[in-house]
Amino acid sequence: MKKKDVSAHVYITNSKIQVLMGSCVKNKLQVVNCYEEPLEEGCILNGIIMNNYSLQNTLTEMWQKYNLPAKGVTLVVNGSSITVKPLKVPQIAPKNVPGFIRGELRDIEGIQNMLVDYSVVTPKNPDGSCSILAVVSTREFITSYISLFKEAKIELEVIDLVQNCLIKMMRRLKSLQGKTYAMFILDKNMLMQCLFSNDNFVMTRRSRILADPTDEGFEREVGQNINSIIQFNKSEQTGSDITDIYLSGFPEDVVQIFPHFAENFGVNVRAFPEFLPTELTVLPEMNPSEYAVLLGSMIRYSD
Repeated sequence: MKKKDVSAHVYITNSKIQVLMGSCVKNKLQVVNCYEEPLEEGCILNGIIMNNYSLQNTLTEMWQKYNLPAKGVTLVVNGSSITVKPLKVPQIAPKNVPGFIRGELRDIEGIQNMLVDYSVVTPKNPDGSCSILAVVSTREFITSYISLFKEAKIELEVIDLVQNCLIKMMRRLKSLQGKTYAMFILDKNMLMQCLFSNDNFVMTRRSRILADPTDEGFEREVGQNINSIIQFNKSEQTGSDITDIYLSGFPEDVVQIFPHFAENFGVNVRAFPEFLPTELTVLPEMNPSEYAVLLGSMIRYSD
């Protein structure tokens, strides 16, 4: 593998910084290395930087410790400051798409002063429209990350979004094509749920988990969220029932409760979808579910 094909991808959660080094060549994802470092309590709260000094120190030390590249870095962001919505757009010039998005999401307070971006999911639908993932964010949210990396002397090439990364990852795997499923990502006490149906992203929602994973109530709370998204999918009439739920960020000792969920809700509950060696190569010691977001980040828009 050529060194120039390998790039760094970063995801900062409520509790740690994750970095994946890898490449996407000829439609195959290949992981070279993965790293993570814990963050001081309270550094990040749902994507918002609360302690810039501590976060920047950890970031800088991590880059020095692992000799990570200072250029061409992709950052994946997530948080309640971002609104994400799948939309169908008529065939209009790209320069007019942000205006279309602002019109569609005009109910958001202050939309005219927010940053608007999008990624193309399906260039041309049967009805002639284009499916996009519309993204709206406060300027402060994005600039806080740009400043953080600039101060750490790390050059960002791309800022990507968790949902967009999941869409790219899930669309790449043949085992998921044509299926209806959900991805649950646990980040400390926040549970992010993403629903996909028949190769389309449907929605994201977040809920707070009050119980600790070691508490008896944890299984009940996660189960309530599974039941809720199953019912939501039925109400949306996506045309298919949820068959699988994939869990990321869950402690290893919690895996034993997966069969309970399967029995109670009639769905397969597992850590990560099946994949072929021609689609993805990971490190032997690596749990791919823990890096699902960053695996999707490795997929370039041109692939």
